[in-house]
Amino acid sequence: MNIKQFAINNISRNIKAYVGYLASIVISSALLFSFIMFTSHPDLEISQFPDYLKEGLKMSKIIAYLFLFFFVFYSVSIFLKSRYKEFGILYITGISKQQVMKLIFIENIIINIASSVIGVIIGLVFSKIFLVIMSTFLELSPLKFYIPINAILSTLFYFIILAILTSVFASFIVKENQVLRLLKGTKTPKPEPKTSLVFVILSICLFVIAYYSAVTSTDQYTTYLRLVPVTSLTILATYLFFSQFSVFFLKKLKLNKRFYRKNTNMLWISNLIYKVKDNARIFFLIAITSAVAFTAIGTVYSFWKDVKRQINLIYPNTMYYSTMTLHNDTKKPDSKEKDTERMRFIESELKKENVDYTRINGEFKTVFPKKSDFNVRIMKESKYLEIIKTIGVNPISFEDNESISLLSSSLPGDKKVKENVVIGNKSLRIVKQVEECVMPAYYDNMYVVKDNFYDSIKSKFIVDRFTTFEVADSSKTTEICRQFENKFNDESGMQPYLFFSKELMIENGKLTYSTFMFLAIFIGMIFFVTTSSFLYNKFYMDCQVDKKKYEQLNKLGMTYNEIKKASTIEIGIVFLLPYVVAVIHSIFALTALRNSFDIEVASSAVLVMGSLFLVQIVYFLIVRNNYLKEIRLNLVNF
Repeated sequence: MNIKQFAINNISRNIKAYVGYLASIVISSALLFSFIMFTSHPDLEISQFPDYLKEGLKMSKIIAYLFLFFFVFYSVSIFLKSRYKEFGILYITGISKQQVMKLIFIENIIINIASSVIGVIIGLVFSKIFLVIMSTFLELSPLKFYIPINAILSTLFYFIILAILTSVFASFIVKENQVLRLLKGTKTPKPEPKTSLVFVILSICLFVIAYYSAVTSTDQYTTYLRLVPVTSLTILATYLFFSQFSVFFLKKLKLNKRFYRKNTNMLWISNLIYKVKDNARIFFLIAITSAVAFTAIGTVYSFWKDVKRQINLIYPNTMYYSTMTLHNDTKKPDSKEKDTERMRFIESELKKENVDYTRINGEFKTVFPKKSDFNVRIMKESKYLEIIKTIGVNPISFEDNESISLLSSSLPGDKKVKENVVIGNKSLRIVKQVEECVMPAYYDNMYVVKDNFYDSIKSKFIVDRFTTFEVADSSKTTEICRQFENKFNDESGMQPYLFFSKELMIENGKLTYSTFMFLAIFIGMIFFVTTSSFLYNKFYMDCQVDKKKYEQLNKLGMTYNEIKKASTIEIGIVFLLPYVVAVIHSIFALTALRNSFDIEVASSAVLVMGSLFLVQIVYFLIVRNNYLKEIRLNLVNF
């Protein structure tokens, strides 16, 4: 029998040891294939996406690649270490290091190719459903089924390269001069895990500081400023929690003799002390990646659900058009004619579609102070009153020598305005700022003044004219606004202007958040599948050791039901503890989001975390059932 036959027999006869690794690569390859198939679809005009969305797609693919590399390397290192005894016996029987490396290489190639082929087939089978879901989700035209040769080749190529690299990586793990250690394998007695009280206290302190910083972030600036420090503290605290605090807590339970000696508590507590310590890095990885996935999906979903309200806050007008005059700029003679042509186009299209509308023409001045670079925009009170009447906002009254700010106080973040503003040679007291936007939030330094004061400004200013169209049902203007942009967009460089359409903003916002949600879910599923595979591999290896232990305890009189109870508690804590930590991290992160952006996150958090919790419970029940089946095979006393 040659090395190739030996590798094939090793996989086929020991399939249970490989099933977690195989399943994770199958699902990962199916997800990767579906992602490439969707983004490479001939009917999907990625080129029309904004640059930040195209960059987001590229970054998501890179993140998926890198994480899969890391996952496979880490899984292989754990899996190979579980086979120390097997490799030790092979070395003693005369096999060379080159032959062992060849064996590992063939195994990896077979597993990766077989798994990726199965993953591609699964992706193809469900591709039509996937494309329909994504078209609906992103509100695109239905994408037709096609044979994605590029996606198939890219997926297979990626996993073949992965197999080659992991085989090279294996040479650093399995070494011929460590035969004695390989033969002892996992039988080497483990010393009792040690903990440091200093690190235990430090982990608690770091959590308190990180969580307090998160919940006290009340504006966007503070949140951005604290993002890196809080994330770093949370990561460090999480590692110390699993490597120090959790073991310390279990050892304290062990000292409580009354609780420790009750029923099967002695068994699962003693087992968990070693398992939590041994798996601290895996738990840490699962907790952090899950927290990232929960927070990312919850954040994007919250913004996606709230996009219409956000746009209405920022852009109160159904359609807004304004000239853009630069300081000391002389406008071209035909500028007014072009402005008139654009407005005439909108009106003709509205009339053609039988859409009732209200048109308001106005202007504002940008005033440049003498001794400052700070400029302010001012609008007449009469025009302000005319606009708010059409959009249904209550008016704010003010006296001479006073002004009101059009910077909305309802926008997220710190939006306080100055008490006074200098316009020309006169200082006006700001009596109030509007609660709702009257003009687009693009203008963050605009004030309303009395008409006579506005007319008295004679020097150092420029005038921009604007037109607003208000429609009762703004959704009827979507196609009109799209036609306007297609017709006049190329002219914006020659005669600068601003054009804002509420419906196009909402449409673009939904597309943006839908795309980011798709990317967040894709990355989150990659994280979930790979980290779940970590747990399965660890439980399979532990099961091989636990079978002998429980067989001996069973002969001493321990029943299957007692073993089942202890194992359920043990597996449940191992599965759910990283999840609970990830949920707590995400709750504080989403709280900071709510405080900073004034956005509702509770329903998003419940939906995202609740859905993944159900999936985790199902996975826990499957692993627990398989684990107990393996344990029960060797028992004699039920």
